[in-house]
Amino acid sequence: MTTPNILRDTTPVLDPARPTEVQSIITDAWGLYFAQGGVVMAAALRAMEAVLQRPDLRLASASATFCRPVACGPVTTSVSVLRSGRRGAQVHGALRTPPDEDAGHGANGRHEDGPNVVATAVFTDPTIPGPTVTPLPRPAELLQAPSDDGPSAAIPSDFPLGFLDNTEWQTATGTQAAAAAGAVASDEVPRLAVWFRFTDPPAASGTDWEPALLPIPGDALGSALVVALGGGNSPVGSVSLQIGVQVFAPMRGTWIGIDSRCTNVANGLANGVLDLWSEDGTHVATVSQTAMLRSF
Repeated sequence: MTTPNILRDTTPVLDPARPTEVQSIITDAWGLYFAQGGVVMAAALRAMEAVLQRPDLRLASASATFCRPVACGPVTTSVSVLRSGRRGAQVHGALRTPPDEDAGHGANGRHEDGPNVVATAVFTDPTIPGPTVTPLPRPAELLQAPSDDGPSAAIPSDFPLGFLDNTEWQTATGTQAAAAAGAVASDEVPRLAVWFRFTDPPAASGTDWEPALLPIPGDALGSALVVALGGGNSPVGSVSLQIGVQVFAPMRGTWIGIDSRCTNVANGLANGVLDLWSEDGTHVATVSQTAMLRSF
């Protein structure tokens, strides 16, 4: 049996008859009850890149609004290139599941003929000259990544689909070494630092990740909600409403560090900000997330 690979399993296929309609298949390997929100956003962004066809540009920022859950299986992304200029482009994508598979409810469960997820993205030329300022210090817990050949830390789960079987999450505990190196830790807001990796890496050693994959580890506000609402050890159910990603640098390596912070919980919603760090301490991206609470 072929090991699930996130890059292969979000491959966009353009429709020759309709060049702005892109097909993808999100397998059960990337689902929980439904497809994981970051995986859905990644599939949409890769479809948008495929239609844009601008290898000289790189994803700089993206935002996704989740209108309805996405069942694992075939999805179609309708893409509009809003602008394609010399140094940048803006693209819109609307991802839909087939009517009879919409969120697993069947055709009668669809209340309106709209998309499941709507995304916008900005692509820019990474060679544009200008100053570089990276003032955010790496969190103390994320100074040292886990060993690639260390023991796997499986997460017990009642989810019926395989997302947690094909990814690995480890709570970051590098505080002692970090303190000696002068790294900074902050306990001002509920937060949790974790390390994430795909069981089958999405890029060869020494090569960049596809930036469209960053929403997958970025969809991790639930880590901070464990601290904010779960007493530090109980999971909190939530469903993503919006995810925004700002990409700052290429991601290389096996592990990606996630500093998840909950900034507000009110009116049935949770909000947070997450920073993504490479193993060598590069601040790769910042993610903002809004989620609706389901259980707490």
